[in-house]
Amino acid sequence: MTLRLMRFAETADGVLGRLGPWYTLEEENLHNRPNVSCIPPGVYRCVRTRYHAGGYDTYEVTGVPGRSRILIHAGNTEEDTEGCILVGMRLGVLTVRDEDGGGMRPKLAVLDSRRALEALMARLAGVREFTLVIEEYRG
Repeated sequence: MTLRLMRFAETADGVLGRLGPWYTLEEENLHNRPNVSCIPPGVYRCVRTRYHAGGYDTYEVTGVPGRSRILIHAGNTEEDTEGCILVGMRLGVLTVRDEDGGGMRPKLAVLDSRRALEALMARLAGVREFTLVIEEYRG
């Protein structure tokens, strides 16, 4: 099975994309630096795993050079990820404490994230691993 993540916008609040019917949010592109950057476009193997901090099953993106434990998980803004991929049902704005500046400010977000992750996991029920193709939109 192959899923395609198509990134369509890079903003100061993170990189936005689509993974099938779901929206994604990742860290900004900081040249694949661990815990602070999105991963490079490419083809990766995703393996079912347990997200211990969240207490639920998800998938780990493997084969990213110099990186490990990159998960697809629930969360809303880039403050909720350390180089992982967040999924949501829709896009919106949330006011949060900015991880860079410390003050409260509105930021782009993926919303209904837990519901999106549950839907993704339901779609992948019984799937131990899949191929993830990450592409940059060049329209």
